[in-house]
Amino acid sequence: MKFFRFAIAVLAAVFLITLSGCALNSQKKETVNPPFFKVTDEQTGGVVYLFGTIHAAPKNIDFSDEVYEALDECGALAVEIDLQELDRDEERLYNAMELLKCDNAADYMGGDYEKIRDSFENLGLYNSAFDSYIPAVWSSLLTNKITADCGYYAEYGADRLLLSYAKKKGLEIRELESVEQQYSINAAEPKELQIYLLKSSVETDYEVLKEQMKGLYAAWSEGDCAALERMLYEDEVPENLQDEYDFYFAQMYELRQRAMAEKIAEYLENGEKVFVAVGAMHYVATPDILDLLRERGFQVA
Repeated sequence: MKFFRFAIAVLAAVFLITLSGCALNSQKKETVNPPFFKVTDEQTGGVVYLFGTIHAAPKNIDFSDEVYEALDECGALAVEIDLQELDRDEERLYNAMELLKCDNAADYMGGDYEKIRDSFENLGLYNSAFDSYIPAVWSSLLTNKITADCGYYAEYGADRLLLSYAKKKGLEIRELESVEQQYSINAAEPKELQIYLLKSSVETDYEVLKEQMKGLYAAWSEGDCAALERMLYEDEVPENLQDEYDFYFAQMYELRQRAMAEKIAEYLENGEKVFVAVGAMHYVATPDILDLLRERGFQVA
């Protein structure tokens, strides 16, 4: 799962595309049970519900009554980024994408470029516009195709469903991060690591990639945090890339999780009731948000 551990984590669904908000449909709904936790501060009475999201899902998913009751109880929904607002702000997304540009992908990737480009062409995915972007963008574009071929779509991602519900209820929407912050993490990913992860993915049988994606979705939909953790850590990178990997992993998870936990602690200490929805991996990547909050004396259930 080395390919998905980063491509899924930071907005794979919005690279180079602009989507409209989630559209409800009349299909029979399938109730999913993603990671879901309740954190309380006994001193202030503050309550934060923590929900683990995935950024692409089937059209017919729905959440349990417990999730909607928690949202109804809260005065605010906090998400990584308000994707629906980002959809409407094409200039902001365009400017953020500037962070991910390179002079020439062929020069950037060196001897690996031709094989990677040929793989994209065989998948009907290559566009010459990609040659202006770093490999991290290519990885995310491939992830988008895999998710779509599995029947999962960004407009039905868990974060968008929650945003639609919260806005109908008039809840305050808070952003824990910005698209610029997130894209800066991708832009700072060490060059050789980017190339290695992308090359590894195109060298993997496409059906295997789809099965991995389905396994990721199944673990998320069942709230199987142990399975998500195994997927995150099951692969190793070459020894010569270990330092680069450790640096990027810290940027992608540890530092972000500490910042998220700090904001959540503020909500609790202020006695607020807030529903927080962030990527599910943030509850299993060490040090995860739950452990960081426990360390501060909050009760996690």
